[in-house]
Amino acid sequence: MIKDIVQGAVKSAGAWVGNLVAGPKGAVVGERLASSLMEKLPGDDSGFEAINTAVSPVKFGNRLGFSRPGMSKSNIGMAKVVNPESLNLAWDRRLNRYYDSVYKVKRTVTSLKA
Repeated sequence: MIKDIVQGAVKSAGAWVGNLVAGPKGAVVGERLASSLMEKLPGDDSGFEAINTAVSPVKFGNRLGFSRPGMSKSNIGMAKVVNPESLNLAWDRRLNRYYDSVYKVKRTVTSLKA
């Protein structure tokens, strides 16, 4: 649908430019030229081929050890299960700290205005 709208607009623009340049005959030529630019024909024999962008993995031989992500020992303490009460307390502490700092700033600003 959008393709048809764009093609119609390009054809009309080509006809308009052709009409400006060479009158009614130019309008016909401009419309044909614009429609040929927007037309996709099967059997393109221009010799164009897509470039192969496949990348092979780097090989280090036996010099580099291999470990699966689950075998790593560095992330043992990163994701521990926490009970909901301690999680709520941690967030409450954070929010209280934030609101305390906001209150102190407001109190300081209002005392400076007076």
